[in-house]
Amino acid sequence: MKVKKYTVFSIQEGWRRIKEDLGENAIILSVKEFNGAFEILATSPSISKEVEKIKDEKQKLIKLKSFVEKLTKTNISQELLGTIEEEIIQIYSVIVDNISNISLKDRIKINPLTKKYIVVFGNISSGKSTTIAKLASILKFERGKKICIASFDFYKIGGSESLFKFADIMQIPYFLIKEEKDLILHKDYLDEFEHIIFDTPGNIKELKNIENLVSLISKSTNTENILIIPLTKKESLIDKDFKYFSRFNIDHLILTKYDLIDNRIPLYYVLSASDYPVSYITNGLNVPQDIFYAEKLLEEKVF
Repeated sequence: MKVKKYTVFSIQEGWRRIKEDLGENAIILSVKEFNGAFEILATSPSISKEVEKIKDEKQKLIKLKSFVEKLTKTNISQELLGTIEEEIIQIYSVIVDNISNISLKDRIKINPLTKKYIVVFGNISSGKSTTIAKLASILKFERGKKICIASFDFYKIGGSESLFKFADIMQIPYFLIKEEKDLILHKDYLDEFEHIIFDTPGNIKELKNIENLVSLISKSTNTENILIIPLTKKESLIDKDFKYFSRFNIDHLILTKYDLIDNRIPLYYVLSASDYPVSYITNGLNVPQDIFYAEKLLEEKVF
């Protein structure tokens, strides 16, 4: 998404330059007049995956806020402090305006959790185990489906154990898969279920045998592949997750840790850094309560 600033001496000149740079559908974000000139902020309405400018603006915002906090502890004049604060507001308003160009309606996964095989991916500490328990609850108790959980994540102590406890409480069959022969062994058993939720290791990229086996499952036409992305994660690490997990034919995202963010920037970044739709958002650790369908964001007028 392009956001450009123009300093011109007439609105007509500004609009001509904007159309030349950004096209006929360009959007005017703001117009300010000073000393006989006009400062115009404009953007292209197209959504681009290249969000480096927004990342730069966010970093500027963080640095400026920190700078102002330090200045308030000095003897700086209120006039100069006000000028700096105005600059911060201007930068932040650009970020907010860019957020408004995202159409959330087009980014919601309609009717998720419909395929027989539901493979859940996510890096370490993404909230994957708790989220799988919530999905299992939706399928069993809200939709009345016969389901089971099959976990490849037997390498990590704690994650599989907590998921096993959730499954035991909800009386959902649970078993571990260590290699392909385990799938073959349980084939007849698995065929009895309407849905099988596969839990994958957070360090799957280091486990080539498991990676190859899961990759085969993910390519089935009867498989729904879900990627867990925590909203508290750094942008550079989110980018790495998208790059790596894209090999598994991801169908949609579940965003976790919504309750731990205090602004819309992480949500905007995830939506603009990939084309994947969002199905659910989690906002706490309670199972099965703390999960909601992404459409609720429209009701909350997040965008």
